[in-house]
Amino acid sequence: MATDSAVDGLSARGIFDEAQQAAARHSRPAQAASAVVDISKHSISINRFSISGVSRIRHGFLSTLLEPMFAAQTVERAVAESREAAGKLQALGIVKGVHIELDQPQNGGEGIDVHFSCLDGSRYAIRTGVNVGDDEGTANVTGQLNNIWGGGESLEANYSRGSKTQAAFQGLLSVPVNADPKRQLRLCASQAAMDSRPYSAHDEIRRTLSTAYRASGFNGTTHELQYLMSWRDICNLGLDASPTLRGEAGHSLKSAIAYTLAHDDRDSHTVPTRGSLVKLSTELAGLLGDVRFAKTQFEMQTNQRIGESEYILSTGVQGGLLWSFGQSGRSPLADRFFLGGQTSVRGFEFRGIGPRDHNDSVGGDVFYAAGVSLLTPLPYVKTPALKGHLWANAGQLALLDNRGLLRKPARGSLPVDEIRRFFMRPSVAAGFGLVYQHSIVRVELSCCLPLVAATTDRPKPGLQFGLGVQFL
Repeated sequence: MATDSAVDGLSARGIFDEAQQAAARHSRPAQAASAVVDISKHSISINRFSISGVSRIRHGFLSTLLEPMFAAQTVERAVAESREAAGKLQALGIVKGVHIELDQPQNGGEGIDVHFSCLDGSRYAIRTGVNVGDDEGTANVTGQLNNIWGGGESLEANYSRGSKTQAAFQGLLSVPVNADPKRQLRLCASQAAMDSRPYSAHDEIRRTLSTAYRASGFNGTTHELQYLMSWRDICNLGLDASPTLRGEAGHSLKSAIAYTLAHDDRDSHTVPTRGSLVKLSTELAGLLGDVRFAKTQFEMQTNQRIGESEYILSTGVQGGLLWSFGQSGRSPLADRFFLGGQTSVRGFEFRGIGPRDHNDSVGGDVFYAAGVSLLTPLPYVKTPALKGHLWANAGQLALLDNRGLLRKPARGSLPVDEIRRFFMRPSVAAGFGLVYQHSIVRVELSCCLPLVAATTDRPKPGLQFGLGVQFL
């Protein structure tokens, strides 16, 4: 027989005594009736909180963190909010572990006492690593200071070098909002020197200051609102640099507001077997500085298993639009889209699709890309990390000025003819290969067959190796 007490307003001692009595009755010989008492709905309040094992924690931060816990009216909510507060302390790196103790008040009063017995978090960390993506690998070293002012703040400094990134430095200060690790204010300063050869005969130096508010939800949705100022320099032109590239050379200053919305419930970022990704970003530049444009970009991906088999079908769609408000009507090179490569449209060189001037890829203002992939099990291969791969993808990239879609139509054609050709004649490739899922990266080896290519494209038939996280 189960009894559910409906008495409210019991003291902590009364609740604990009733639970102990129920446990005693439950432990009697089998012939006695067992009893279970549910105390989760009893009204209760937290009388006192204490914490030990933490070397640095700010009083104001702790008050904000514990406010929902002290507002709890039932045992169930008190326990849940205590666990929530402990989880936030761990997520912010203030502690490594928390043991929660709920006890009767020492003075015999009403309510319960809560004590957090903690294992103090690390004050600093140094780590090295390798990042891959966009046809480039970079080695980096990162130093991080945790819980700087006792409220979960962190300061991170990162230095990296790569095959195209000559040198890059970033300093990032993160401060939680209302003691919540899922909502943060970020202040970032960075500088990067990048070599665009052999795809375009120039270097680019970017110096950026930005501040952002980032909020993450429990369902995989992330919002980020950012303001940034970026000083860009197109420099060190090669002797064979094209006239278009020489016209883009020099300094530019961008002041912009950007917003990004992302929803990601995939089971893996590298080789997902289920779930979807939706990402939308919008940027408006021109508040200050000398570049003015509106830019939007979207990305969608779905992944699903075919029935009960080991075959995984993935589809992806990407697109973007950059509209310049400048007097020249032309967008800055540093903000354009680029397309092509193993992590983008396979079967073409990196940045191998779209407008070119001589040997220089000059990017575009509007693009779209779509792909479909089928991951298959391999015979005689026991590891699930290695799979077969069948794929097909297509995409197109163009400028929105008198050199591209807005140029004066030829005699006998209409302005919409150029736009129709842009959407109806994408560059297309298909192929097969192998995919290996590492713990942090996806590795692809593909045999590529370009099927359709424009005169300015750089198709790449044969074997193509890809290393990265996000693929089309």
